[in-house]
Amino acid sequence: MKRAVLAILIFSFLFGALWAQQPAPSGLAPPEIAGKAVYVPFPVAITLDGKLDDWAGVPIQTVDRGPMISKDPAKNGSFSFAVAADDKNFYVLMLAKDRNILAGAHGADTWNEDSLEFYLNLSGNLGTRKYLRDIIQYRVTPSDIGNEDLSKIHVSGSNYALHPLKAKIFKTDEGWGFEGSVELPTKLTPAHGLEIGFQAQLNGASTKDRDVKLIWSLADTSDNSWQDPSLFGRALFFKTGSADIPKPSVVAIEEPKPKPKAPAAPLVAIDQVGYFPKARKLASIAAFGSGSLPWTLADATSGKVVASGSTSAGPYDLLSGDAPQIADFSSFSRSGSYYIVIDDRKSPVFKIGDDILSGLAVDSLKYFYRSRSGIALDAKYAGAAWARDAGHLTDSKVAVFAGRDAAGEEWPGFDFLVDGSGGWYDAGDYGKYVVNGGIAVWSLQDAYEREGAAFGDGQLGIPESGNGRPDILDEARWELEFMLRMQIPEGQTLAGMCFHKLHDRKWAAMPCALPSEVDNNVQGKDGWSWGRFAYEPTTAATLNLAACAAQASRVWAKLDGEFSARCLAAAKSAWKAALANPAVLAKDVPGDGGGDYIDGTVSDEFFWAASELLATTGEVEYLQFIESSPGWKAIPGLDGSKESAMSWANTAALGAITLVSSPVSALPAKDRDYLAAQILSAADRYAERSNANAYGAPMGVEGYVWGSNSCALNDAIVLAVAYGLSGKSAYREAVARTMDYVLGCNALRKCFVTGYGAYPVEHPHHRLWANDPDSGYPAPPPGVLAGGPDKSLEDPEMKAAGLSGLPIAKRYLDTIGSFATNEVAINWNASLAWVANWLESSYR
Repeated sequence: MKRAVLAILIFSFLFGALWAQQPAPSGLAPPEIAGKAVYVPFPVAITLDGKLDDWAGVPIQTVDRGPMISKDPAKNGSFSFAVAADDKNFYVLMLAKDRNILAGAHGADTWNEDSLEFYLNLSGNLGTRKYLRDIIQYRVTPSDIGNEDLSKIHVSGSNYALHPLKAKIFKTDEGWGFEGSVELPTKLTPAHGLEIGFQAQLNGASTKDRDVKLIWSLADTSDNSWQDPSLFGRALFFKTGSADIPKPSVVAIEEPKPKPKAPAAPLVAIDQVGYFPKARKLASIAAFGSGSLPWTLADATSGKVVASGSTSAGPYDLLSGDAPQIADFSSFSRSGSYYIVIDDRKSPVFKIGDDILSGLAVDSLKYFYRSRSGIALDAKYAGAAWARDAGHLTDSKVAVFAGRDAAGEEWPGFDFLVDGSGGWYDAGDYGKYVVNGGIAVWSLQDAYEREGAAFGDGQLGIPESGNGRPDILDEARWELEFMLRMQIPEGQTLAGMCFHKLHDRKWAAMPCALPSEVDNNVQGKDGWSWGRFAYEPTTAATLNLAACAAQASRVWAKLDGEFSARCLAAAKSAWKAALANPAVLAKDVPGDGGGDYIDGTVSDEFFWAASELLATTGEVEYLQFIESSPGWKAIPGLDGSKESAMSWANTAALGAITLVSSPVSALPAKDRDYLAAQILSAADRYAERSNANAYGAPMGVEGYVWGSNSCALNDAIVLAVAYGLSGKSAYREAVARTMDYVLGCNALRKCFVTGYGAYPVEHPHHRLWANDPDSGYPAPPPGVLAGGPDKSLEDPEMKAAGLSGLPIAKRYLDTIGSFATNEVAINWNASLAWVANWLESSYR
């Protein structure tokens, strides 16, 4: 036990030295090398209790310099810090001289008010100018003064979740401070002379916004440590009692590597992967004029010309601003590798063959395994570049968000924890959403129902391969199990309903390493919330679960009867709960940290869920509901009222597809025919657009929204279903042309799928696949679909690039910051996988 008298004497001595700006007495370590290096005495036993007697003899540094100096020495006029270590932990003490403590006024922007920061570079690369995985920024606020749970404090910065901070925050006679500890990685065992990067800073607000910035490292003169670790100083470990004093090394600062030159867009718009022998084959160049141009098709190996002809002038395309000259070489069907030359413009090499999409059919599905949460990805299955530790294991116990959201609305929360483990990360962020998982799961399960023989056990090379069940269903089940866990259990308020989503309270940095654990459910007395939470149950999420679980009950009936029965029970429970709560709509909660997925209309979800339940059970109550549904006579999306046939927010077409495709004995033939007519009518519209569009896309201007490529592919799914109903070749041709568009035959000559074609997506908006291997962020795996051109300027990158001056079909950026054009998502990749696998089966 620490003696109170001794503590008071030492505390008084330390603070007298601090505020008089006198150096602490030497003893445990040498004094700092001013603004360049501090010494970390070890082993030193520190207890995080707000008392400072155990810091006796540790040199204390005082800082009163920086780019924004206080006008009043009593208000953030200076701060002091000390560092120490034991065998496993790095300790830091920071003290702010602050007569007027301000906290909680700027939400997550704690840099804009009173806060203390320290930085550690534990990566071993002290010259790097990038934030690698083991380079961490910690920002601590006085809002936790009085908090006795040292592991649940308000921390912000970069990578702090990977190396959690425990800290005791306390008031002092002159201001406030904290003492904290960070567990050192096993690769960094303290040793005399061990050198790491270190930085310490203060943010101060005298009245409202930050008006003080003090920085210890003399290398950082303009507050750039948050983005450039080479500006840190050094911390050298000093074994207490040692006679020799290690000197900081001279580290060569890495110069930024020049970015590799991006490949130039091809001059010829062509499917950069290839064409089926029996498919239509078109290539084009943007060239005004009505006269024809010569073209030749040549063998890629020998250069021998194998076909030739003249182009025809295509129509002026308002969406792209192009008037293309089109080379039609559909009559050539010999398998091989080729290139085409139109006038003097040469295309990339492409293939003709029956197996051109065999790789994409698998890779587009492998996307889902690589997006799994709660499981370590083994290199055997994921590939060496994408192997990683398990992410968000702590999702097994999350609270339901309670408190004030961004709009000021209060949410009561629930009095139990939710098991939100598993599932897929939805998109470029680490959120998980039931309403987006729903359409993705449906797409995979529908693909299996439609082409079951094409999907086998072992096809995808995932951990479940070899269990005697199709891999595509094993993968869909991974997400469905998450959705089932998000259902409110019996005995609770709103039992049977489903929570809408689970994600961080605040947006994670971009890029950001995947944390294995997160300090969840931190609720501050000021109403702030940190960590990850489940968010309010909604009718839409509940009906997504009802639909997908009912569908799963069908497809799993002969594979796993127990799971099939469990799914059906959950589907019926969800249906009953939705009927009892028909208008619990998603809102803008919390307004940051994840997508809101607001949906103000759920009649489409009701129709979809009833359709799946009818197809599975044949029970008359679902038929009666369908026939009384307001959307029965005009399915939204199929009737042209939406930008696409279907989306996460517009799911009625999913129900219609199920009812016309499954042997639903309870559905009267006249009703089935009526639904089929709506699908065929929509397919006629899409096929007509594909023919009229210079590049074969089936959607019009309204389809060029956030995720336009998924609009095209979802329309292609309707075309494929229509082909199955009618056998009309124009429908299949339009499906193939849509895939041509996605794979490079477009106004940008861009293959919108990673790892495919001569000009693929390379820098998707994704927190982990950031294509910066030197910083620990791999390039994206093959088979990942980017969102595509967006007619609206919905992100800062689009605005900064001036895309408003371009035609709609060219408003796209292959950059990590363009979330509106270059993000990836599970529902988009599910559409890609559906269409790729369907075409692969259809043309064989």
